[in-house]
Formats: sequence, C-alpha cells, structure tokens
Amino acid sequence: AYFFIIQREEVLQWLKKVSPQSVQKRMTLVMDNLRYAVGGYFKAQFKIMGVIWLILFIGMLILRVKFAILISFLVSFLDMLPFFGTGTALIPWAIFKALSGDTSFAVGLVILYLVTQLVRRIIEPKMVGDSIGMNPLVTLIFMYTGYKISSVLGMILAVPIGAIVINFYKAGVFDGMLKNIRNLFRDFVRWARTTEE
Repeated sequence: AYFFIIQREEVLQWLKKVSPQSVQKRMTLVMDNLRYAVGGYFKAQFKIMGVIWLILFIGMLILRVKFAILISFLVSFLDMLPFFGTGTALIPWAIFKALSGDTSFAVGLVILYLVTQLVRRIIEPKMVGDSIGMNPLVTLIFMYTGYKISSVLGMILAVPIGAIVINFYKAGVFDGMLKNIRNLFRDFVRWARTTEE
C-alpha cells in the first residue's frame, strides 16, 4: 500500500499512456462520480451529527449536565460511528441513574435518546440523498435493503454503494453490458418464435 501511494502519480501517468482515450474519459468520469458520492455521504453524516449534537446539547442543558457541550459532542460523534449510536452512552447512563435513585434524570436521558433516534430516522434519507444527489425515497430504499441484507453495517454501506452504482450507470459504465443483454434477449425472442413455427 505504501508503494502504491508513493508512486501514485507515476502509476496514473503510465495508465494514461497505455489506455485508449475513451477509457480515460470514462475512468475520469467514474472517479469524479465516486468522489462525489462518497464525499457527499460523509458530508451528510457530519450534518446529521451537527443536528444530533444540537438536540443533545439542548437536552443536557435542560437536565443541567456539567460540560454539556463536550458530552453532547462525544455522544453525537458516537452516533455517527457504525454499530454505535446515542444509545451507547445514553442508555447505560440512564440505567445507572435509575439504579442510583435519580429516576427523573434517567427518564430525561431516555426521552433524549428517543428524540435523537426519531430525528435521525426522519432527516437521514433527505440529507444523505441531497448530499449525494439521490432522491430521498431511493436513499431510503437503499438503506432498508442494506439493513435487510446485513443489519446496521449493510444499512451504512448500502447508500454509498447505491450512489456509486447509480453514478456508474449515469456515466455509461454499464452501457456495453446492457446492450449485450438487450441483444441476447432479442435473439432469444427470435429463436423462440422460430421454434414455435
């Protein structure tokens, strides 16, 4: 990996020399779309993290938590990480407070957790879709499909992978393959008609 990184420019120059102009144009388009999709996804996640931080900060001010800015930032950062979430910090904290007798504080933390989860589920498809140039409904479908295939990790990976596939399609990467499938189907229909006669 180190040698690939250190010689990146040389490798790219060599690829430009040996590949035809049409392949270079397509690869440039694909790489631009890839950067846009992945970068847009992470940009959306940082925006969502900001919204969650604001909700947590307001909630912790209401609960009179010391160092509310720092704690709400750390919990919102956990929310952005795969397999974690606001519940990683808020639920054990609420259980501890309930066991130590501070039930009102524990209820406040549970309410804060539920609000952050609700807001995240509502804004995530729209923000991610807008950031990577996808329709929010398509984004939601990718998230649901990814979740069904491989739980939380699938949900996280499905959106950028889906955006990459859509951008590849728009870039014309699949044109040759789709043309071959259409030709194969057309030939199959002709063959089926001739065998019926």
